[in-house]
Amino acid sequence: AIHSSESTSSSDEERFERRKSKSMSRARNRCLPMNLRAEDLASGVLRDRVKVGASLADVDPMNLDTSVKFDSVGGLSHHIQSLKEMVVFPLLYPEVFEKFKIQPPRGCLFYGPPGTGKTLVARALANECSQGDRKVSFFMRKGADCLSKWVGESERQLRLLFDQAYLMRPSIIFFDEIDGLAPVRSSRQDQIHSSIVSTLLALMDGLDSRGEIVVIGATNRLDSIDPALRRPGRFDREFLFNLPDKKARKHILEIHTRDWSPKLAEPFIDELAEKCVGYCGADIKALCTEAALAALRRRYPQIYGSSQRYQLDVGSIVLGPQDFGRALRSIIPAGQRALTPPGQALSCVLKPLLEPTLAQTLACLMRVFPHADLLHREHIHGTLPFPDSYSEDEECLGAPSIYETHSGSLKEAASCTTHKPFLHFTTSAYRQPTSYRPRLLLTGPQGAGQSTHLAPAVLHHLEKFTVHRLDLPTLYSVSAKTPEESCAQVFREARRCVPSIIYMPHISDWWEAISETVKSSFLTLLQDVPSFTPLLILATAETVYQQLPDELTCIFSRSYGEVVCLSMPGEEARRKFFSDLILVQAAKAPPRRRKTVSALEVLTLAEDPGPRQLSPEELRRLEEQEENTLRELRLFLRDITKRLATDKRFQIFSKPVDIEEVSDYLEVIKQPMDLSTIMMKIDSHKYMVAKDFLVDIDLICGNALEYNPDKDPGDKIIRHRACSLKDTAHAMIASELDPEFDRMCEEIKESCRKRGDPALQAVLIDFNLFLSSDNIKRKLRRRPIWGRGIIRKKKSYKKEEAEEDDEPEEEEGEDDSAAMVQGDACLTQDESSCDAMELHPDKQPLQANGHILSTEEENSSEPTATQDPQGEKEPIKALSEEASSSKEATSKCLIMFYFPVFQALLEKVVVKSDGFSVDHLERVYSVLSQCIYQHRRDYDKTHFNPLVSVRSLDCLQPVNWS
Repeated sequence: AIHSSESTSSSDEERFERRKSKSMSRARNRCLPMNLRAEDLASGVLRDRVKVGASLADVDPMNLDTSVKFDSVGGLSHHIQSLKEMVVFPLLYPEVFEKFKIQPPRGCLFYGPPGTGKTLVARALANECSQGDRKVSFFMRKGADCLSKWVGESERQLRLLFDQAYLMRPSIIFFDEIDGLAPVRSSRQDQIHSSIVSTLLALMDGLDSRGEIVVIGATNRLDSIDPALRRPGRFDREFLFNLPDKKARKHILEIHTRDWSPKLAEPFIDELAEKCVGYCGADIKALCTEAALAALRRRYPQIYGSSQRYQLDVGSIVLGPQDFGRALRSIIPAGQRALTPPGQALSCVLKPLLEPTLAQTLACLMRVFPHADLLHREHIHGTLPFPDSYSEDEECLGAPSIYETHSGSLKEAASCTTHKPFLHFTTSAYRQPTSYRPRLLLTGPQGAGQSTHLAPAVLHHLEKFTVHRLDLPTLYSVSAKTPEESCAQVFREARRCVPSIIYMPHISDWWEAISETVKSSFLTLLQDVPSFTPLLILATAETVYQQLPDELTCIFSRSYGEVVCLSMPGEEARRKFFSDLILVQAAKAPPRRRKTVSALEVLTLAEDPGPRQLSPEELRRLEEQEENTLRELRLFLRDITKRLATDKRFQIFSKPVDIEEVSDYLEVIKQPMDLSTIMMKIDSHKYMVAKDFLVDIDLICGNALEYNPDKDPGDKIIRHRACSLKDTAHAMIASELDPEFDRMCEEIKESCRKRGDPALQAVLIDFNLFLSSDNIKRKLRRRPIWGRGIIRKKKSYKKEEAEEDDEPEEEEGEDDSAAMVQGDACLTQDESSCDAMELHPDKQPLQANGHILSTEEENSSEPTATQDPQGEKEPIKALSEEASSSKEATSKCLIMFYFPVFQALLEKVVVKSDGFSVDHLERVYSVLSQCIYQHRRDYDKTHFNPLVSVRSLDCLQPVNWS
C-alpha cells in the first residue's frame, strides 16, 4: 500500500510537471520578438535556440519600421556610440571583452521630455542589430502591458518574457514608459506594485545570470522610478534626451529634407534651426510636414473645394520661406504647451535698441562662466566625431607603468611609486575651463528690459544647458510642498545635471517676499555647492545695484565682474529703433489684393490610379499568406462535403445523375451539380469563400426541386432530402465557420479582384457563370417578363461600354459605381435618356471645379471648356489678361509721400524719447504702428499727419535713473 501510494504520487507529480512545461512553452510562444518573422525564427541558428510556435505575441503594441536606422537619428551621436558599446560591439568584437574578462553594460535608462527621440533610438537599435547574419531579438512592452488583474499573473508575465529572451539571446527588451511598471515603492503603495518591482529587480540582477539580454527603459519622469533600478547591474547607464540645440536641430532638419527636390540651401537651414528654439525632434518633423502642406495650399487651393481627384503638377509645388513661416506660426512646441521656456531670442524689432547691451552682457558672461565660451566655439569649429576619444599627451607618456615588472627588486618598484602617483585628480586648467561660483546679475531700473528681453536672450544663447527656474511661482505653486522643499529640489536637480543654470528673475522682489527660513535655506544651499562646480546663478533685479539688500550684494560681487548695470538707450540706438518704422514702413504702398479666385486655373480630372502595385517581394508574401488561408478553407470545405456525402439521406446527391437512366435530365437542367463535382471544384481551388460553396449546394437543391415536381411520392422524398441538404449545409457552415475567418476570405477575394490575378479571375468568371445560369433558370418561370427583350439591351450596353473603356472593369475603382448607375437607368429609359445620363458625369466635375473657382463672367465659357478639352485654356488666358490689366492699373497709382515731414517726425521722436526706458519706447513704437496701420490703404500719404501721434510723447515722462 505504501509502495502504491508512493508510485501514485510520483506519477501525479510527473503529469503535473509535463502539464506545467507545456503550459510554460505555450505561454513563452506568445512572447515573440517584434523584429523577426516566423520564417526567420524557424531557420538557421534561431531554430536551434528555441522551438517557436505559430501564435503571435500576447501584446503587439506596434509594428517595427525597418527603415529607421542610426542615420535617421539626429543630434544623439553620444547616445548611439554608447548603445553600440552595449549591443553591437559584443557581437562584432567579442575578442576585446574576452581578453579582459568583462561583461558589457546590460541595461540603460532613457529619460527626457516627450518627443526627444527615446523610442526612435530604440527602433533604430533594433534595426541596426538585425542586419545580415546577426539577428538580435527585440521585445517591446509599453507602459503597464504586463500588468493583470489576477494575483501573480503580472510577475508570471515578466518571468516568461525574460525566459523567452534568454532562449532567443542575444536579445533586447525595451520597456517604454517604465514608470508605469516599476514606480517608487513606499508604505502608501499597494503590495501588488511592490511585488512587481521586486520581481523585475530580481530578474535584472538576481542569482541567475541574465546572459546576453539588454534591458532598456524609457520614461518622462525619472523621479517616479524605483531607486533600486538605478544602479550598475540593472540600469548601468542613464541617457538624458534633452531638447536639441542648434546643431542638432540642423541635423534633424537635414534628415527630414534630404529627399526633397530641390534641396534646401544650407544658410536657410541654419536660419531655420536658429528660429526653432524649444522644438523637439517630433516638432521639427511636424514643421516640415506643415510647410509642405502650406505649399500645396498655396499652389493648388482649388482641390480644397472638391472631393474629386485632379491632375496636379507635383513639380510646380515648391516650398518657400513663407511656407515655413506659416508652419512656425501654426505649430506650438510640445514643451511650450504646458510651460513656456525662459529662453527666447531677441526680437527683430528690439535688436537695434538692445543688441549692444546684449553683446556687452554676453562678453561679461564669457568671463564669469567660461563654459559658455566653450559651447560657442564648439558651434563654430565643430567637435570631434567621438567626443570621448582622447590622445596620449606628454604626461601620459611619462607616467610610470601600472603593470607588474619582473625586472628589478620590489624595493626599487616601491620607491618609484612613492615619488610620483599614478592617478592625478587635480583640476587641469589646460584641458577644461574653470569657474569659481559663477554668478551674473542684470540690474537696472524698472522697465529696462533686463527680465523681459535681455535675460531670455542670454538663456537663448545658452540653450544647450539645462535651465532651472527659481521664482515665487516655483516656490508656492505646489501646495503639497513647502517653499523650503521646492527650493532644495531646484538646487538638487541643478547639481545633478551640471553644467546647468539656475534662473532667478526679479530677485529683489523675490527676496522681499520670502520668509526668513527660505532665505536661510537658500543661502545654505548656495554655499553647499562646490566651489568649482559649473552651476551658473543668473538673476535680474528691477532696481539699481545700490538699492539691493546687503545679502544680495554679497552674493553678486561688482568687483569680480558679476554685475551688469544697464544704461539708458542712446540717441543712435533710438534712431535705429524708430527709423525703419517711420521712414520705411510708413511709406510702403498699400498691400495688393491677392490673386482673385477667378484667376485660378481650372484643373482637369485625373484618371483613377487603381490599386497600388505591389513589389515582387510584397506580392510573394501576400500570395503565401493568402494561400495559407485558402488552404484552411479547402480543408474545412472538404470535411463538410465528406460528412454530407457519407450521410445516408444525401447519398442520392453524392454522384452525378445517370443520363442513361434519365435521358431528359439535361434538357430540363442546364447546370447539373452534385457533391462529387463540388469535391472536384474544391480540389481545383474554385472556392475562395464559403458563400461560393453554399451557392453550389443551393444549385443542387434547386435542380432537385425543378426536375422533380410535387406530384409523385418518390419525387416528394427527393424534394424533402434536397431541402434537408441545403439546411444542413447552411447550419454546419454557420455553426462551425469562424466569422472572422470568413471575413478574411472575403478580403482575399476582393484583393485578388482588384489586383487582377489571372488564375483567380478565372474562378470569378466561373462563379459569375454559375450565378447567371441560376438566375436564368429561376427567371424561366416568368416567360412574359423575359419576352420583352430587356436582357439583350443590357448585354449590348455592357458590350459597348467595354469597348469604350480599354481598362478592365476591376481597375475602374469609383467609376464602376457610376457606370452601374447608368446601366440601370438605361434598362428603364430610352436611348436618348441614356445619352443624357452619359454626359452628366463629365459635366459634374467641371461644374464642381468651375463653379467653386469661377465668377459670374466665366459662366458663359463653361460649355466651351466642357466640349473641347483645348478650350479650357481660353478662359485661363482671359482671366490672366484681366489679372494683368488690374496689375497695370495698380502699378499706375502713385504714392504721394513727403519725406521731410517724416524725417522731422523721426528727429522729434528721438529727442522727445531721451531718458525713456525700454518699456516706454515700446509703448511709443506701438502708438506709431497703430497710426500707420490705420492709414495703410492710402496712396496719398500727405493726408496722413503722423505728428498728431507725437502728442502721446508729452504724456510720458523720462525715467529717473539716479
